[in-house]
Amino acid sequence: MMIVPDTGSETAARRAQPASASLLEAAIERGGLHPFFHAKVAMSTRKIVGVEALARIATPQMGFASPAAYVELAERNQRIDALTYAMTRAVAKHVVAFDGLPCSINISPMSLERVEFADLMEAAIRESGLDCKQFTLEVTESRAIEFGVHAFETMTALRGKGFGLAIEDFGAGTSNIDRLRNFPFTEVKIDPAFTRLAMDEAFAKAALVSCVRLAREHGLKVVAEGIETQDMWNFMTWLKVDEAQGFLLSKPMQPVDFRELLKRG
Repeated sequence: MMIVPDTGSETAARRAQPASASLLEAAIERGGLHPFFHAKVAMSTRKIVGVEALARIATPQMGFASPAAYVELAERNQRIDALTYAMTRAVAKHVVAFDGLPCSINISPMSLERVEFADLMEAAIRESGLDCKQFTLEVTESRAIEFGVHAFETMTALRGKGFGLAIEDFGAGTSNIDRLRNFPFTEVKIDPAFTRLAMDEAFAKAALVSCVRLAREHGLKVVAEGIETQDMWNFMTWLKVDEAQGFLLSKPMQPVDFRELLKRG
């Protein structure tokens, strides 16, 4: 799951808290997962054309906590798939009200090792009467987890069911060029740190330009994450990326607030 960005000392305090196995199970089994929604905006029109679902976990002492430590705990305890299914169901219940807006959900590379993952994700979506074609699954590139021997098979099965597949944090990992060539991705999401570096460093800028060109040559949608300033927006406009996310455009919102944002256009 993606971490919902925060700032200030409260965030530091949250991150310092160790993950609780009991809270993890509550998130999975008893509705302790709360989706937030982050708008994806078309570069050509600045209109909302999609949304990314972000997870927060409710805690007794701190309100909503970042799920990063809980994702790692779930991966260690072989509960990451259950966590993903629970999040998918929670997200789908809200996406029903988004009038067909495409939605992205984060998944762990570890889940791609289980070929039944595709069938179970399809079931989680269809419980709410939605179609898998409305959803893109984002696979993180920044985590030090390699794709296993079943990844291609599972990804092909997901694509066969209509899911889109995105490389998240593109530019943060070490093998993303090979992954673009060898796996059936439909979308590339540029890592915010890569963008920030490219704003100040000529080599990074040239590398990012090359990455965007490569993605386009493979017929992939390109999404820029972490757009925080007008200069970053202007740079991505010059690069001709398809969509953008970031605090310049919108912050992650609870479902009711996101529905109001959609109404305002």
